Amino acid sequence: MKEPDFYTVLGVAPDAEPRVIRAAYRRAAREHHPDRGGTAEQFHQVQAAWDVLGTPDARAAYDSRRRGTGSASSAASPAPTEEGAGFTYSRSDASRSGGRRAAETRTQRPPSGRSSSADRPPVYHPPLSEPEPLNLRLTSQKVHGEVVSGGLFGRRAHRRQERTAQLLEKHVLSSLPAARLFNNVSLEAPALDRKGRPRVPRGAERVDHVLLCGTTLVLVSGTQVPGSTASWDGRALRTAGRTVALPDLAAAAKRLRISLAQQLQAQSVRVTSLETDWQHVLIAADGDLFHPIVEPRGIANRGAIPLAAGRAMGHVANVLAASGEANLVNRHLVAALRARLSDLDQV
Repeated sequence: MKEPDFYTVLGVAPDAEPRVIRAAYRRAAREHHPDRGGTAEQFHQVQAAWDVLGTPDARAAYDSRRRGTGSASSAASPAPTEEGAGFTYSRSDASRSGGRRAAETRTQRPPSGRSSSADRPPVYHPPLSEPEPLNLRLTSQKVHGEVVSGGLFGRRAHRRQERTAQLLEKHVLSSLPAARLFNNVSLEAPALDRKGRPRVPRGAERVDHVLLCGTTLVLVSGTQVPGSTASWDGRALRTAGRTVALPDLAAAAKRLRISLAQQLQAQSVRVTSLETDWQHVLIAADGDLFHPIVEPRGIANRGAIPLAAGRAMGHVANVLAASGEANLVNRHLVAALRARLSDLDQV
């Protein structure tokens, strides 16, 4: 596939300074966002252009390819991270690797990045004619679980999680009929209490949000940030002169995948290809979907980068839609994730 002219996409010269490219990206992202009259194709091209031109190493590799002296497949010249335009992200293999810190890998997809199954009517397994493992109402429910609440810090977390959940419902669930959202999910499987009822262990570690589509899981955590720009070195996010701590979603994704497999195996349920991914969502204090703009540094240039809310939603939707089973509602997985929620009587 021929590589787009990303400089033309952003309307800048090939020798433009980084600040000029950043300003051009902001304008183009606002202009072409689907919520503001743009098309999904235009918006994805703008995001792809920024992914390449906004990172020094990726831009240098791209310029080398433009001059005909580099190779798009060279290990030193990574392919452009075109969300929804030929590439999508898969971090499952990286999260399963040995002692190395989990990193992002890219999987070649069809040009659209969206599986044809994503636009088909949902298929249920087991079929709805079977009453187990979940009744029809809960099987059809798109959102499961409540966001956290209580206390001063609980109220802040509630607002943050509520905002992230709203964005996921609007920009992800609305475009994928088979997708399901689970809020405040335990990473530990439930165990039977003294009365024989399944209960999540007290104090179990939780993740803010888990999206399920087919057999693909995406873990999501939202963080409100004060600045319009930020830097990311693969471990810490710095913005407005301070460091913002982010949860280790790579480790959480690996832990959830293994725990779910064990939970289903104990129920004699076999899921052959459970894939996991994750995304940090950065929420601007003023509600701007395209800020902060994150500059990766060092090893972060090849890692999973926290994204502003607008870009993060596009990435999550693309990952889920790329699956060949994007129209599958696996009722066993839905039931297993529901069992990890905080209060099943309310969800």
